[in-house]
Amino acid sequence: MGPCYLLAPVTGPALRLGVHHLAVKARDLSRAERFYVGLLGLRVQIRREDEQGLRSIWLALGPKTEGDSKQPQPFLALERADDDVGSPRSDDAIGWHCVALGIEVDEREGWRRALEAAGHPVFKETAYTLYVRDPEGSVVALSHHPTPAPSASTEPERPPSIPPDEVATGSITSRLSALVSLSIALLALTSTLLAAGVDAQRRARAPRVPSDVLIIGSSSVNGALGRLIESELATAGLHPERRARSSSGFSRPDFYDWEAEIPSLGDLHALRGLVVYAGGNDAQAIRLRERELPEAVRTDRRARRTAEWIQWRDEARWRTTYEGRVRSFVDALCTAGARRVLVVLPAEGENEHWSERMERIQVLQESATRATRCGRVIDPRGVRVREGATVDGIHLSRTGARAVWDRVGASIVEGLTRD
Repeated sequence: MGPCYLLAPVTGPALRLGVHHLAVKARDLSRAERFYVGLLGLRVQIRREDEQGLRSIWLALGPKTEGDSKQPQPFLALERADDDVGSPRSDDAIGWHCVALGIEVDEREGWRRALEAAGHPVFKETAYTLYVRDPEGSVVALSHHPTPAPSASTEPERPPSIPPDEVATGSITSRLSALVSLSIALLALTSTLLAAGVDAQRRARAPRVPSDVLIIGSSSVNGALGRLIESELATAGLHPERRARSSSGFSRPDFYDWEAEIPSLGDLHALRGLVVYAGGNDAQAIRLRERELPEAVRTDRRARRTAEWIQWRDEARWRTTYEGRVRSFVDALCTAGARRVLVVLPAEGENEHWSERMERIQVLQESATRATRCGRVIDPRGVRVREGATVDGIHLSRTGARAVWDRVGASIVEGLTRD
């Protein structure tokens, strides 16, 4: 017989234990931040650095705490992993399985579409939870338990007080009534579908007015600000179209290279102009393109690992490189046929750390755009975005978007409509 262990009752401080924080290891913290902050919308609490650069990013879990509460707020720590150490765990491995975040049941399909559009499709689901993988392959769950999805089977079992034989020998009248009700419902559904088909055919035959303005940029273009700009330009008699890529910008062309994607934007000669809004994801280390690396380090893996990055704290090199990239992008749009490119500087958010970093990006986007052939700066600075005007401390809500439009909307319309 093996040894016997007696466990004393848990008393004292242990009874007050709660979740302090969760931690996820990531080889690429910038990519992890785009997923957890840019896509899932978690709020950055703090960034910690060491001699090698960014070491960890703490993300708040749950709403902001009120006042000066002494209770620590649980957070998710994105921690930098050592170079090429370890491998992704099996989903069935023993141990911690996933980070589960709460959503509302009516948000389920919206989250599914947003995740798939961002390249993180749902790989497993239950009636209560969607499962996806973060950029490192770790499992993240979005759960609305205990409320099941409307499409889930929630049919109750037959009450035990009703004998099976009695159910099997129900009245013929009840069956006929059910069949009549079903027939009426099917007839109504058929009529609705036929009417919808006729409307769709009419819309398909109607000539499509070609776009004359292209709005491009990061997730804000798909959000409240982009939708408001599109709506207001349409009201002004223009025909705008939006194209966005979440978490994109100018710092990380390895994630999405806007300059390389210019040919996919179509015939720019036919447009009145473009509106560009990007930069909110750029307050990070810059990743150099292959052609930007010195030839001496391109084949040296160890030297390349250091040389292909320009850290945020290396301010002089960062400024020069970033300004050059913005100018190169706008000039490339001009060369591709754009008559004018309106660069809307990223608006300030209520997140103090983010706002401080945005000041550098705003200055560089302004100077770079003014040095181009067809670029024009649209400057929303001075609109201080207060709490409630963003959805996560950074991305503008409808209230914040309206404040920005009220300041720069006239300049955008005038910039696109003047001859």
